[in-house]
Amino acid sequence: MKNKKPIIALGALAVVGLIAGTIAYFTSEATFDNVFTTAVYKTKSEETFNSPDNWTPGQEVPKTVITENQGTIPVAVRVSMQEVWKDEGGHTIDTSTIGNIEAALPSDPKKIAIINLDNTNDWAYDEETKAYYYKRALAAANTTGSTPVYDRTSSFIKSVTLNPNLPVQSECETSTNENTHTTTKTCTTAIEGLGKATYTLTLTVETVQYDQYKQVWFAYDAENNYANAVAISAN
Repeated sequence: MKNKKPIIALGALAVVGLIAGTIAYFTSEATFDNVFTTAVYKTKSEETFNSPDNWTPGQEVPKTVITENQGTIPVAVRVSMQEVWKDEGGHTIDTSTIGNIEAALPSDPKKIAIINLDNTNDWAYDEETKAYYYKRALAAANTTGSTPVYDRTSSFIKSVTLNPNLPVQSECETSTNENTHTTTKTCTTAIEGLGKATYTLTLTVETVQYDQYKQVWFAYDAENNYANAVAISAN
């Protein structure tokens, strides 16, 4: 969103009065500089995540995302997620294939990649929009001191774990170096039914000025207005 600062020009105000019976004219001229400063809309999101080289069943990988308000108006925040599995050739694996593997898992959660949530009291999930909403608006930045103070969200996610109950397949190859008289055994592990797959979890962070979040993010119902909107408090 670009900040559009309106340019407002106010002309000089001139008043001329005539005094009857004289030839003197009294003139008064005043120029008023009217400065209107528009609000600054600026947010920043930071993600903490290190991609594992060899993600194994049961391994938990930290992943967080935090948004802060660096502008001068309160903002609302929501985050949505998208999960995509791709095979070794880079092709997207059909959701039915993923569903069949998950259905066969022996216990809950029946997910290949388990998303571990955090700070659940701070966030509300809306099934219709498939997004997590921060329950309060981020306050405007406090710039009165030498160091600006920015209001920040917590992270609704803390990590992702590859399901420890996944069946895996291991293939090993043994090679011998005659010169050094050494034998090397190399093993690769793949998820049964997926092979050497790649998992991508995409977090999309959206922000909007607080007083417009219902109009932007939720459908309007003529009878109920925005009755289905997630409630976000002003502070």
